Amino acid sequence: MNSSLPNDKDKAPQGAQTVAAAIPSSSDSDSSKGEAGPTSQYVVGAPPQQYVVPTWSTGLFECFDDIPTCLITAFLPSVTFGQIAEMVDRGQNSCIVYILIHGGILYFTGFACVLSAIYRIKMSHLYKLPDDPCINILLHLLCEPCALCQEYRELQTRGFNMQLGVGWQGQSPEIQQTSGFMVPPKVPGGMTR
Repeated sequence: MNSSLPNDKDKAPQGAQTVAAAIPSSSDSDSSKGEAGPTSQYVVGAPPQQYVVPTWSTGLFECFDDIPTCLITAFLPSVTFGQIAEMVDRGQNSCIVYILIHGGILYFTGFACVLSAIYRIKMSHLYKLPDDPCINILLHLLCEPCALCQEYRELQTRGFNMQLGVGWQGQSPEIQQTSGFMVPPKVPGGMTR
């Protein structure tokens, strides 16, 4: 008897016996009855996991989806930046401190977009969003209001209450514990009858 399986089953690994038994040979099909046997091999094991690339919840130029934020950001970008920075830094400083820092840099140098780009990079690292530093800096250099609006909408989508005056301390305990990470709902353990 000449087969591809070893004669002594003890020499073969345990998994090999199972796999070999699961794959039908060509003699298993009954061609005399006109029935074709299975032509494909069985897949053994779990399918490979597909990696989903994280993206921003809204596009860069969807500013007009949230008109109040768009108007505040167009005329007072420091206010929107202050709200975003407070949430990204998890309440280390208040919104007012970030507004004053951003406003001071904007007033004296005109390059507050560099500071806001740094916070966009922090936010993209925190939430595993596309985080090419060069692109993030360019976005803030070329269109800081659009980038700030997108970051603001992202935090809203993640469950943050972004109304002015709420701040980190006014967020729900769930948001403070998870920092806005999407957590799957808890399922009761085990099946019961």
